[in-house]
Amino acid sequence: HGRAVLEDLEFPTGSSRLEEGDYTSLDLLAGYLKTHPDRSVVLVGHTDAEGSLAGNIALSKKRAGAVEARLTALGVPASQIKAEGVGFLSPITSNLTEEGREANRRVEAILSSVK
Repeated sequence: HGRAVLEDLEFPTGSSRLEEGDYTSLDLLAGYLKTHPDRSVVLVGHTDAEGSLAGNIALSKKRAGAVEARLTALGVPASQIKAEGVGFLSPITSNLTEEGREANRRVEAILSSVK
């Protein structure tokens, strides 16, 4: 569908730290991008609704940047990846529960190439 939530990534509230280890979603995305060098993605970071909008936009961009760094470490050329953040402006569920806030702390990969 041109976009995917990288569901196996977990970010604690207020953190952009991506734990060391293997992530199936990143391995699959890296494999796809390496075999399709004409394709590119925008990584869009998201947060829960805790804190200010400005702080959350900065945090969400750092989360996307952490994923970008991991993908380049897996051999994906930086020219195929762009990292952005939208803070809490695009939740996928309610922020009224811890489960909802956890789901909203995510990074999505959006296919941005048009070729």
